[in-house]
Amino acid sequence: MMLILQILLGLLVLATPFYIIFRYRLNVFRKTAWVLIRLFTMMILTGIFLQYLFEWNRVAVNLVWILLMVMVSSAGIIRKARLRMMRFFIPVSAGVAVTSLLAGVYDVVFVLGKDMPFDARYLVPVVGLIIGNMVENNGRALSTYYSGLQHHAQLYAFLLGNGATHNEAVRYFVKRALEKSVLGNIANMSVAVTGMSPVMLWSMLLGGADVLTAVVFQVTMLIVMLCTSMVSVLITLWVARRYTFDDYERLRHVSQNVDVNQAV
Repeated sequence: MMLILQILLGLLVLATPFYIIFRYRLNVFRKTAWVLIRLFTMMILTGIFLQYLFEWNRVAVNLVWILLMVMVSSAGIIRKARLRMMRFFIPVSAGVAVTSLLAGVYDVVFVLGKDMPFDARYLVPVVGLIIGNMVENNGRALSTYYSGLQHHAQLYAFLLGNGATHNEAVRYFVKRALEKSVLGNIANMSVAVTGMSPVMLWSMLLGGADVLTAVVFQVTMLIVMLCTSMVSVLITLWVARRYTFDDYERLRHVSQNVDVNQAV
C-alpha cells in the first residue's frame, strides 16, 4: 500500500509540466504523453524481468540477459550510424559483447571488490552502463569511418594503388573514428564534472554505498566507458572487414542513405 502511495505522489509531480503545457498552449502534449507512456511501459517490463533475474541469479540466465542487451544496443548503434543491419550486426555485436563483458567483470571484481563476478545484482547494472554509453559514441564513430571511406574513396584508392596495405590505407579513417569516440566520452566526463551532478555517485549513495566507494565507482566507470568505447570500435572494424571489403579491398555498399555532413 505504501508503494502505491509513493508511486501516486511521484506521478502527481506531472501536474506541473502538464499545467504549463496547457497554460501556454505548447505544441508538445502528444509527444510528451507518448514518451511518458513508453517510459512507463519499458520501465515496468524491465523491472519485472530484473526482479526475476536477481531472484534466479544464475550465470547462464545473466549471460542471456546481457546478450539481449548487446543485441538491442548493437541495433541502436547500426541505426545511429545509418549502416546496413544485416551486414554489421555481427561485427558490432562482437565489439560490444567482448568489451562490455570483460570490462564489466573487471569492474565487479577489482573496483567493487565482489567475489562473484557474475552476480546479477552487480554485473548486469555495470554492463548495462557500459553498453548504454556505446550506442551514441560508437554510432558516431562508425558513421565517421564509413562515410569517410565512401566520400574520400579516391584517397583510399590512391594509397592502395601506391603500394599501401589495407591497414595503412584506412589508418586516417580509423583515426577520425577513434577521435569521434574519444570526444564523445570526454564530453560526458566534462558534463559530469561541470554541467550536472554525477548521477552514478548519487545513485550509489541512495543505495547505501559509502562515499569513497561511490566516488571511486563514478570515476572508474567514466574511464572504463572511454576504454570500452574505443576498443569496441576497433574490434568492430576488424571483424567488419570481411563483410565490408571484397577480395580486391574495394568497399562494398554499406550505408543506408548516409548524410555526408554527419561525419564531417
